[in-house]
Amino acid sequence: MSMLLHNAFIYRGGAEIPEAFPNGAILIDGAKIAWIGPATDCPAEGRAARKVDLGGRVIIPGLINTHAHGGLSTHRGCCDDGDLFEWAGSLAPHTSHLTIEDNRRGCTLAVLEMLRNGITTACDCTRYGAGVFSEVATSLGMRSLGGALANSPELRPTGRTNWPLALDETRDAMARNTGNPLARFYLGGHSPYSCTPELLQEIKRAAEDLGLPFVIHAAENQRENALVQEKFGKSPIRWLADLGVLDRNSILAHCVWLDEADIAILAASGAKVAHNPVSNAKLASGTAPVPAMRAAGIAVGLGTDSTLSNNNLDLFQEMKLAVLMQRLHSLDGYALLARDAFAMATHAGAKVLGWGDEIGRLVPGYQADLVVLNLDHPLGLTPDRVLSDIVYRIGPREVNAVMVAGEMILQGGVFTTADDVGLETEIYNYYRSVPKGLKT
Repeated sequence: MSMLLHNAFIYRGGAEIPEAFPNGAILIDGAKIAWIGPATDCPAEGRAARKVDLGGRVIIPGLINTHAHGGLSTHRGCCDDGDLFEWAGSLAPHTSHLTIEDNRRGCTLAVLEMLRNGITTACDCTRYGAGVFSEVATSLGMRSLGGALANSPELRPTGRTNWPLALDETRDAMARNTGNPLARFYLGGHSPYSCTPELLQEIKRAAEDLGLPFVIHAAENQRENALVQEKFGKSPIRWLADLGVLDRNSILAHCVWLDEADIAILAASGAKVAHNPVSNAKLASGTAPVPAMRAAGIAVGLGTDSTLSNNNLDLFQEMKLAVLMQRLHSLDGYALLARDAFAMATHAGAKVLGWGDEIGRLVPGYQADLVVLNLDHPLGLTPDRVLSDIVYRIGPREVNAVMVAGEMILQGGVFTTADDVGLETEIYNYYRSVPKGLKT
């Protein structure tokens, strides 16, 4: 049966005309939006649908997390200081012993947190089981792009480095998820400094053969750029381009240290970027040239990175810091605007993940992925005030309901798909029972 969400302020973002419907309604047929507009213009089908009165709350598109490491959520707060390389070196005692089941527990905590925070789609990167995140996400009702990042063991011996195993796991996950509209997959390498040229080219060829995106961290830190420059005589972006791994199906996380030539290369290739402002700030990586990338036509989405480098999976926080970091860095109060950050968290993020024609927008024909917010203003709700609150003021506490593919996953702040408290309690109790040396 179709569903009509009504008595709502619908905020779609500046890319849409009109930007908002102050007294709006959305007709949902199955997994998709069938109609959206002023409640007074509701079609006959809407009058016959099951009605859900939202009490004047605000509806926005579901938020899209373009870069996460959900499996590490069990170890939040264990490594909070140092730059990228110092921080990464301190991780080994905490993560080298982790198993696929540890990854599953971490992913469960991460997916529950993301859904509570209004995130309806996430791209997750792991070293322990390429299909685990998507398995967990599907079971809880969230959309996902899952996979594993391989390393060359001679360059990065810690963690899981087995590329053939990662490929086999991805193929198996694809086979098990045939017909699952919520789960898609990618193949990837960890970074330019942890993978040989031969490995990166092999991963990219396999991704092309399977019709999958290629994912990698790149140009995250000055030291990374120096290492690649010293070894190959070129920047990480130029090196990746010369290897032939950059195209419209490539997703690069971070891209902090880029020059004009790097930006031109990315734009010409069609590669997409996952921007992680909180992680970049915490690890002293720097401020990515987001305005320049966007001006060049590069699709830039927002990511949370892991709870070890953030420590929240909160895209409201990412939107705010994305704007503030650009203004602080440039001393330009217009360097990045609230509407830019909102776009990056919604339809631009969808484009980054290859879902640009299906999610990230509240328009007919798109998937019914949306978030309902408890939002009000003493002067009344207007598009400008709603956008300002979304980017600069509110957070997960204002999330009232979450819908993915036409299914209410969270309603009134309560999960409809799982016993979230029970799942979290089980995971917490497990780690409390594990000997100290195995849960460092």
